[in-house]
Amino acid sequence: MKKNHAKTYIIVAIFLSIVGISIAYAALSQQLQIKTSTTVQSSQTSWNVHFIKADGCFTTGNVKIGTMTIQNTSITISNFILQTPGDEIRCYFHIKNEGQINAKISSIDYKEPTFTGSGTSKTTDEALIKNNLSHTIELYNNGNDAKALPTGEKFYVGIDRYCRVRFTLSNAMTTLPTNSVTFTNATYTINFEQA
Repeated sequence: MKKNHAKTYIIVAIFLSIVGISIAYAALSQQLQIKTSTTVQSSQTSWNVHFIKADGCFTTGNVKIGTMTIQNTSITISNFILQTPGDEIRCYFHIKNEGQINAKISSIDYKEPTFTGSGTSKTTDEALIKNNLSHTIELYNNGNDAKALPTGEKFYVGIDRYCRVRFTLSNAMTTLPTNSVTFTNATYTINFEQA
């Protein structure tokens, strides 16, 4: 009888071991799968920051006026002639956020203009104007209150900011060009991202 009890205990122990191992294996090999689909809807769906209202260009000094072209977030100044120290061009425009997403400036790109002189001193005249021409893009408030337009500047929905680009021939220039030099295709492009 003792042998039968011992056999029964061994069989039960083996059976319980097999069941335990099976349960453990099933628990370890089971994969939890959660499948879901979510649609995020936002009222802020439209991105529309651009330049508008080309108010025109104004000059100081002995400047021959050219053209200003605006396309999306780029402004191009062409066919201007600056000849004497202190000559300056100021071209005004607006940046407006007509979209539904707040924006900020991520970067400002500047493409150098082409300088075109004439005559035997063409190369010297072009270099003289190029080396003495400074430029900036600014936020402008009427009354000469202007500051350089920085990256990170925010343009909230509906905001219309008055800006200008400015080109100035250095007052420190001691030599004048022999012939006039025209500069074309000076372009500022502003890149925006979500604020």
